[in-house]
Amino acid sequence: MKKIIIMLIMGLGGFVAKAQIPQPDPDTTTKHFLIVASIKNLQEVSSGQLAAQKASRPDVKSFAQMMVKDHGEAEQKLLQLAKGRGITLPPAATGGIQPDLTLKNAGSTFDQLYVHGMVSGHQNTVEVFQNYAVNGKDPAVKAWAQQMLPTLKHHLEEIKTINKQL
Repeated sequence: MKKIIIMLIMGLGGFVAKAQIPQPDPDTTTKHFLIVASIKNLQEVSSGQLAAQKASRPDVKSFAQMMVKDHGEAEQKLLQLAKGRGITLPPAATGGIQPDLTLKNAGSTFDQLYVHGMVSGHQNTVEVFQNYAVNGKDPAVKAWAQQMLPTLKHHLEEIKTINKQL
């Protein structure tokens, strides 16, 4: 009888232990990174388009044009990468992103607002890409993040230089 009770307890213990083993979760980190990166690209493009028109300083206009070109190209690569991985990005992350209203209505302080926004935005973007480049789970997306980092760091240095001249 003791043996049956012990075997029963052991058997139930096995079920309890099995139930406590965490089930693998799907990798949502890659999709989240791609959504954030897409939104950042589109923000840079839309505010860059606005700055190319409204900025008064030639260096700010030139930087803005670089944002439109570089982040537009990055967005195309990102969309191809997401599609190749079977990841569907939500509509909010793929279009219709407008520049900040404060920036749109800035008037004479436009250059300063744009530059300060670009400094903080690129600092954050570099951190996000650096994090995925080191800790990312998807090798192809990780490689793309690593490939983008030098360009993003260059943007950050360029805008910091402009910021010092304001």
